[in-house]
Amino acid sequence: MRARVPIYRLFLTIFLWFWLTAWGILAIVFLANRLTGMRQVSAPNMYATVAPILAAEAVKAYESGGPEAFARFSQSSTDNPERQLFLLDGFYKDVLARPLTNDSLRVAHAAKNGQLVVFRAHTAAYKFISPSGRPYILMLNLKPGLRQLGDTLLGAGLPYTASLILLVTLLCFALAYHIAAPIHSIQSTARKVAQGDLKARVPTRVSRRFDELAALAKDFDSMVSRLDLLIQTQKNLLNSVSHELRSPLARINLTLAILKRRSLPDSDDMFQRLDRDVARIDLLMGQLLTLSRLEAGLSSAKREDVDFSQLVLETSADSNFEAQASGKSVSLRAKGSVILRNADPHALRSACENVLRNAVRFTQPGTEVVVDLEIDRSAPEPLAHLSVRDHGPGVPEDSLEAIFQPFYRINGNTEAIGGNGLGLAIAAEAIRLHRGKIYAANLLPSGLEIKIQLPNVYDVAADTYELSKSEHGVTR
Repeated sequence: MRARVPIYRLFLTIFLWFWLTAWGILAIVFLANRLTGMRQVSAPNMYATVAPILAAEAVKAYESGGPEAFARFSQSSTDNPERQLFLLDGFYKDVLARPLTNDSLRVAHAAKNGQLVVFRAHTAAYKFISPSGRPYILMLNLKPGLRQLGDTLLGAGLPYTASLILLVTLLCFALAYHIAAPIHSIQSTARKVAQGDLKARVPTRVSRRFDELAALAKDFDSMVSRLDLLIQTQKNLLNSVSHELRSPLARINLTLAILKRRSLPDSDDMFQRLDRDVARIDLLMGQLLTLSRLEAGLSSAKREDVDFSQLVLETSADSNFEAQASGKSVSLRAKGSVILRNADPHALRSACENVLRNAVRFTQPGTEVVVDLEIDRSAPEPLAHLSVRDHGPGVPEDSLEAIFQPFYRINGNTEAIGGNGLGLAIAAEAIRLHRGKIYAANLLPSGLEIKIQLPNVYDVAADTYELSKSEHGVTR
């Protein structure tokens, strides 16, 4: 039902607004007609049929027995104390000399010969000419109340009331659906685009409408098409440049190797500097190729079940070995053996290595990078949670999302000179490829924490893995 009808807050708001408004208008019109208007009632209405008979009997009783006879007739005919029966003569005087209200006189003057007139749903008058030729007006006064209104709605008018309720409900439902359904379709498409699906488009049934929502859908599709074209152009450019630069780099490396064998001993410093620059460019080209492949959704390996715990252990051990050279360390604690279904091991390893290397680069000498891996079993489906915390300077709050963009540099951060701004971007694309989430948060008093969530977890054991600070190995 919800796939076809967007029953959300906007839909309910629109539907209830129009539904209540329609019923409010109908109620006002009905009450205004019933309570303030004067109308003529004719056959086959029951009251119009009974009124001549009742008037004839009342006049007969009065003309044969006088006021006393009419009084007895009135008591026997109206056993309900809320009803009062009046008989007016040709001068609009009650035969029992009872006072009349202005409304009663008004409805009495409005009555025509052989007509039943109702005023405000509580006063009815019928004009009758007796066999003797004298005019009389039989009037019935009712105390107005909700019961009379209920009798009108739920009595003989019940089929009309039910039909009116159904009609108003269907019209309001159709109107609310006509407004809310396109908005829901545009919203669903926007969510797909936000998740990286730039091929998503608003359904054609929305763009075929002849209103502002159709124009909005067309503008949205045009915007997404333009973004898709720009991003694809950027990806193709990066991919082409990376491939084109790989061949010259290979030739430069070969030339350097030949020159080293022929060079003089005092040229070693120059060649070492050239080696570093070429290695840095080669690393940059490799990262660009990896990023382009991940952004395009291309896996570098066959999808398989990956022991994520073992993968994190291996990358943590390698990072710990590299960190010890600069007086730093990496510690790990993994609770449970985490298996990821249908995963790309190369992409996951690249993500973990880039996050750990980034943390090791920024953490202060003499400190450690803390890595935690556990399974969140409270979610509808188990999630793998990987946390990497360093003791570095952190990043400004407004840059916590931007650091996952390619080539992003924090202004004034001189420690980031050793990086090229691609490591966290590669990690973010690798995690997105596995429908996961990655985000950053500052720590107190200093430091940065990178958190990763990954779905498709298969929890097979409850082993605990620990990476010691002093050894390169792993304890279990």
